[in-house]
Amino acid sequence: MCKNLLSKKMYDFLTWHTNEIAKEQEFIFRERYSEETHESMNFEAFFKEYLTNINNYLSSVSIGITSSHDCPFVIIGSIVDVHDSDDMEDYQYRIVLPYKKQQDTSIVCASCLSPLGKSLLFKSANENVNIQIPAGELHYMIKKISIPEVSATAVNCQVF
Repeated sequence: MCKNLLSKKMYDFLTWHTNEIAKEQEFIFRERYSEETHESMNFEAFFKEYLTNINNYLSSVSIGITSSHDCPFVIIGSIVDVHDSDDMEDYQYRIVLPYKKQQDTSIVCASCLSPLGKSLLFKSANENVNIQIPAGELHYMIKKISIPEVSATAVNCQVF
């Protein structure tokens, strides 16, 4: 069985990312959910599945020398360039944590809990994605996935 090859830099980043998301999820949960409700259970289940998916991926890869430091799939914090096959336009979104105060309007952000954000998570470059949103259905092809430098992960944006 041939494992996927991942650069050491990306492996280290994804490992750091899972630790940061776990901390942020815990903080958001304490701030927003004082009681056990259906919404709070969904929130916990989403993040448990998110972290499990990344950890499972990390345990299934080989770390090697590769010139590519690309993220293998969309994660929270990534910037996703998509092509809309209906209107033939390109769009860019940053996938963000919910409930964060966003100020930079230079990029449209999608909460990881929104229909758009959830649909893009764990998708890869060149993958087609159909996204059901309240206004209808979007048909996107993922063109590129970028990970801002660690020092730039605190950059805020307008949430979509």
